[in-house]
Amino acid sequence: MRTQIILSLVALLAGLAPAKAQTDVVAYATVTFPSGFSLAVNPLSNGLTNGANEIGLLIDGEQIFTWNGSGFDTFAYDLTSNSWSDGASSLTVAPSLPPGRGFFFFNPGPSTNIVFEGRITPSPGSSNFITLATGYSLVGSLLPASLTNITTAPINLPLIDGMIILTWNGTGYNYSLFDSGLGGWTDVNVQPTLAPSYSLGQGFFIWNPGPPVAWVQSLPYQDVHSSSFSSSSSSSIH
Repeated sequence: MRTQIILSLVALLAGLAPAKAQTDVVAYATVTFPSGFSLAVNPLSNGLTNGANEIGLLIDGEQIFTWNGSGFDTFAYDLTSNSWSDGASSLTVAPSLPPGRGFFFFNPGPSTNIVFEGRITPSPGSSNFITLATGYSLVGSLLPASLTNITTAPINLPLIDGMIILTWNGTGYNYSLFDSGLGGWTDVNVQPTLAPSYSLGQGFFIWNPGPPVAWVQSLPYQDVHSSSFSSSSSSSIH
């Protein structure tokens, strides 16, 4: 049976007691994309490839930049022809944007809301993971949530000694380094700072100085019906 739920950050963090299994959890997430560049991630899984067209991320003149490990692949959308082109202005397919894969998004117009619809990943009662490769990765949380500390549940980004997190502030990157030898988190000036926060729908760069690490997330069985949340990036699930 297709079960529609309303998910909240409070419910995610509350560790609710196990409830009946929900076989096909569906949610809707509203994410605000400001004018210009933003770092984002698809908060819900929808469609065979989670292509930008399948998840409804379609604004005339938009550009999407995905990370290939050493640089960006470019995708531009034209509403009139309902087509995508690459960095060489050749026709191409829509970029695949599954949950967990971060991307740069350029909005050529005013700030706008995009409503995502799909399954929560991982589903209640299961776990999933993203491999944080050696070097830079552009990622985002598989679970749709917002937290003041990205390393706490349910986001659970693993602490890797020497890792760097780059978040986008609208004009440039905020830099956060975790170094146990320096006492924990420091900023770009090597001054003590707080752990980075995380907002629903947010993408970020992570630098992993060592071997690949699994970023594991789990979601217990839950029975949530009437709550919602919003994040600092003007995102919400309902």
